[in-house]
Amino acid sequence: MPYLKKNDEKGFTLVELLVVMIVMGILSFALVNFISTWMQSSSIALARASLLNEAQTALSIINNDTVLSGGVDQTNRWPDPNGPGGNQFGWSSNSQTLILAKVATDSSGNAIFLDSSNYITQKDDEIYYLSGTTLYRRTLASNSTNDAAVTTCPPSLATSSCPPDTTIAKGVTSWLVTYYGANNTIVSPSNARSIQLSITLTAPYGNANISTSYTTRMVFRND
Repeated sequence: MPYLKKNDEKGFTLVELLVVMIVMGILSFALVNFISTWMQSSSIALARASLLNEAQTALSIINNDTVLSGGVDQTNRWPDPNGPGGNQFGWSSNSQTLILAKVATDSSGNAIFLDSSNYITQKDDEIYYLSGTTLYRRTLASNSTNDAAVTTCPPSLATSSCPPDTTIAKGVTSWLVTYYGANNTIVSPSNARSIQLSITLTAPYGNANISTSYTTRMVFRND
């Protein structure tokens, strides 16, 4: 009778297979949950970074006007047919409204002088104001015949001869202007040598909102 070798090899039992499947299921669930959470956090971070870029871009536009301005006008120097409350000189610089006295230029970008010997330039008004959750810029051009600037109007009243105010930022939930004097103390707008601007933008994301804030400080030129 031939010798039969005993087979000592063992397979997995049904219980062992079930335990392995349960452990693998738990690990898979944990991994999927981790990846989902990471992707959501990454998406939120990207959305917030995009919102921050919008805030920085908005304030950089104001910064460009600031470096070309001699200071702040307490009230608008040029009449505005669409001024607040129907008052042509109803604009006033405050914590929510900024009126920059920007150097007027001709079509070639050259400054227009009122007194060239003393380097006194003509000024336009660039008015930054909040309407609802949108930050706008209204331009009030000077009365100089060589001025390349064009007076703008509220978007709802814009025409071919009076283009709409420029939209600077949307979704603005906070907008604050602070005025500083030469000794770095808070002063009235007309005495400001620098301004601090703070803006907060909010945008919907999924079933919630995301927000980001940005603050910058700008110094006027010596004109």
